[in-house]
Amino acid sequence: MTIPRTTPLPARATALDVRAWLRWAPTFLGFPLAGLAGRAVAGNIDDVSAAVTGGLVAGLVLGAVQSLGLGRRTASKSGWVVGTGVGMAAGLSLGAAAVDFATDPGALVAMGAISGLAVGLGQAAAMRAPLARRVGWVGATGALWALGWWITSMVIVDADRQHTNFGASGAIVVTLLGGVLLAWHPDAAAERRAGSGSADD
Repeated sequence: MTIPRTTPLPARATALDVRAWLRWAPTFLGFPLAGLAGRAVAGNIDDVSAAVTGGLVAGLVLGAVQSLGLGRRTASKSGWVVGTGVGMAAGLSLGAAAVDFATDPGALVAMGAISGLAVGLGQAAAMRAPLARRVGWVGATGALWALGWWITSMVIVDADRQHTNFGASGAIVVTLLGGVLLAWHPDAAAERRAGSGSADD
């Protein structure tokens, strides 16, 4: 009896680069570190001057930690650090002033959205990606930072201390969801599927 030989199935090509996502995930630690650094130099974010100073320092710390999780093809690491710092200085000052430095949940969410949009804009300038992907990152970062502040506002007990950014509870969710966006490459998956199909011809 002859046993028919079978051709092994090709590995499934997925759009999510899991290794890139796992590399990015630990960068959530940058948020609490950024908060500590911002408070050390600016104290409570209760005026525009404190927001600019605290936001700049916190943003530089956050950007530096996040740059450790970036792939070289994703963005310029130095540009990411600078963009995050400048974006957070501008976004925090605008966002905090827009809500009159209030710390109720609604104000924190609004401030987070404005801060996130500015940070996303600064980071998008450093990304090595098509324009549509950069624009998407700006919008997503605004939405994610609003979400991060909402989550933190549900568990934080000292919001009246006027922090530069949300804490670890919001940071974990924001980082994991944002990492999916950074590691999502549908075009690369399509190319791998096409290459696999050509090899079988």
